[in-house]
Amino acid sequence: MKCNECGGNYQEISDRLEVIDPYVGLIVIQGIPYYKCDSCNDVLYTGGMALAIEAERNRLMQEILNRFPVSDFVSASEAAAILGVSRQALHKHRRINHGFIYQTTFGGNKIFLTKSVVQFKTTGDGRFPLILNSRNTAGKKQKIPAAVAERPRLKYKAD
Repeated sequence: MKCNECGGNYQEISDRLEVIDPYVGLIVIQGIPYYKCDSCNDVLYTGGMALAIEAERNRLMQEILNRFPVSDFVSASEAAAILGVSRQALHKHRRINHGFIYQTTFGGNKIFLTKSVVQFKTTGDGRFPLILNSRNTAGKKQKIPAAVAERPRLKYKAD
């Protein structure tokens, strides 16, 4: 397969792939084949790789959200009140269901990150870089290392 960027050839690789996600940081996937241009190092990957990246992204997001104290979250009723909608409208809202407000479960109930709900109300998008706002056990904020942040973003391509 020819590269669209430089005309080189893509080679199939089954090595470690690192992707920088703007919200959760570094995502590392191993053992799933992807394609890399032998000239310009452009990367393409299959639908299987896209699913693996999405699954790892969701796992990391839940891991980061679980580091926040419960006091940083509000219930569905409180989130609906902040947004000025009913609970039913909150749960049926397409953008909210697609992750535009950070949410997790606690005690079997959905809870919503307060900062994300407020940001969604003002901008229509409650997403922000969680990796820069997450808390580790020492209570310090984590940051993406400069060497990782400077890596180029990879392109998504379907089969």
